[in-house]
Amino acid sequence: MDLAKIKTDLKERAIAMGAGKVGVCRLDDLRDSFHFEIKQSAKRLNTAISVGVPLAAGVMETLIDRPNMIYKAHYQQVNHILNDIAFMIASEINRLGFDAIPIPASQILKWQPMRAHMSHREIACKAGLGWWGRNNLLITEEYGAQIRLVTVLTELELEPDHPTVQDCGECYACIDACPAGAIARDKTNFNLDACAAQVNEFAHLKHIGQHICGLCVKACPGTR
Repeated sequence: MDLAKIKTDLKERAIAMGAGKVGVCRLDDLRDSFHFEIKQSAKRLNTAISVGVPLAAGVMETLIDRPNMIYKAHYQQVNHILNDIAFMIASEINRLGFDAIPIPASQILKWQPMRAHMSHREIACKAGLGWWGRNNLLITEEYGAQIRLVTVLTELELEPDHPTVQDCGECYACIDACPAGAIARDKTNFNLDACAAQVNEFAHLKHIGQHICGLCVKACPGTR
């Protein structure tokens, strides 16, 4: 079995469906933080495939001081695309005779404390898509924070990619953009409670009804 060709084919198919970045990493100790729903099954899965779909720059430019309807619709649309890509990858791996679990994009299991099945950002960082930014999101060279993520866990041992050594450097644009004051110069001091409170407030705006913000994401466009 030509694993290099399989990896290339999966990446090309993901890009054809809208992905901007695709990477692979080993799970290793990342399983320790997985939610119990997937933790047992993940014990036999050694590889993670991380996929990022970029947000439309034009949509991000419509944001001023709060999320709006066009951003909400785009956010949901991109999550659907991510889940479709993850389903395609998992299905193709299953067809080859290997197990795979697509982990849904942006699925919060509970808010206090905030909990998901696993961290898409952690996987993406290890898979070389980008780095952990001051705004607590994945930052990529090309798209900045304007990218959303999904993950497929699998027993198919594809060649892992290498994490980037880049970081945010002297860019602090997200700090000024954050309406909650949640972002600090030191990324380890990110105030998750303040961020969660702000998106909860936004969720109660008329016609929004979803825990989204996007303001620090807009401030971080990457090289594009």
